[in-house]
Amino acid sequence: MNGSEILSMIGTVILMIAVFAGAYYVSKFVGKHYQPRYGDSRNMSVIESQSLGKDKALLIVKTAGKAFLIGSTPHEFTLISELDPDTLTEDSEYKPEKKDFSAILRNALTGKDKKRVEGEERK
Repeated sequence: MNGSEILSMIGTVILMIAVFAGAYYVSKFVGKHYQPRYGDSRNMSVIESQSLGKDKALLIVKTAGKAFLIGSTPHEFTLISELDPDTLTEDSEYKPEKKDFSAILRNALTGKDKKRVEGEERK
């Protein structure tokens, strides 16, 4: 191997590292700043949505002082139930637990799942 081949290999490795680092930081930025928008409406809002699989979801929709649980598929929307809007948790009240990706990955790799371990201890 001559000097130009070695420099070419080093350059390729540095370029790959730069691409991976760039992808990491871009995905981190997009994850923090991207908020799905359902459209701006004064009379209707999607309070919460939960994916049930490919193209299937449950939606809690609030309109005219009422709340509805709606199922959606690519072909139809189904009214499942009318909900009491006073029992719904507002965004300001709901604070999901922040999860550290590195801790989750470490637990997954070591096979330790805190919830699973606690559940086994209770039995």
